[in-house]
Amino acid sequence: MRKYVASALFMALWVSMLIGCVDSLKNQVEIINKQCPIDLGILGEVTHVDLDDRTIVYHVSTNPSVLNISRLKDHQKDVKQGILLNFSNDRATLANFIAAKCNLRYEYTDSQNDERLIIDISAEDLKNVNALVANPQELARKRVENFVTTGRLQLPLHVDAVTTLDDIIIEGDNVGYVYTLDETAISPDTIRERLGVLRENIERSLRGEDLSMIMLVDALTNDHKGLIYRYFLNKSKERFEITFTPEEIEKIILVSAKPF
Repeated sequence: MRKYVASALFMALWVSMLIGCVDSLKNQVEIINKQCPIDLGILGEVTHVDLDDRTIVYHVSTNPSVLNISRLKDHQKDVKQGILLNFSNDRATLANFIAAKCNLRYEYTDSQNDERLIIDISAEDLKNVNALVANPQELARKRVENFVTTGRLQLPLHVDAVTTLDDIIIEGDNVGYVYTLDETAISPDTIRERLGVLRENIERSLRGEDLSMIMLVDALTNDHKGLIYRYFLNKSKERFEITFTPEEIEKIILVSAKPF
């Protein structure tokens, strides 16, 4: 009899713990939904979140003019790693998810063509990211590599009528953006005259509130990397460069963090 009573007590305790976890997940979903829409940079925005059993489902709307879901399908591993690495910046949420032993699902939907991509993240995946947080150097390196890899998914990107972003590279202690300029629309002399102004504009954008830029500057700072903007004229192949040293990137983050 004592055996059955003990078993019943154990089951009651287990059920109460399970209900507590589910309630915790529901609270987490409510908190996330209050923050929606959540900007994910080039990957779109989280429109809403819901709970499917013990899986938190993020519904992400993408802009096909910026990113084609069909291209993401060929790089699902990189997309998944990018999501996991982003959680390294939100350790409180990561800890809550690990404690709740929940899974995550990201459902990407093309806002125009209804094309879909699903990325599943297990509780074990979240634990692995938490372990990576304990190694800041490795985490910083992986974040930069993933930023470059996922950034390439949108290339080539026509920035404007004159400028095309052709590649994003890691070159020594720098991340480089490689552009082509239409020489029929802008002359080499004009570029030389405006390099200073262009550098000021780039620095202003690095200090701005665009999520992609914030993530870039943060990743570069943690990995102590600089930044190169390299421009090639499409006919003469003449090259122009604007560089920011690792120290200059770190100053950008320090200035951006100052209270108004």
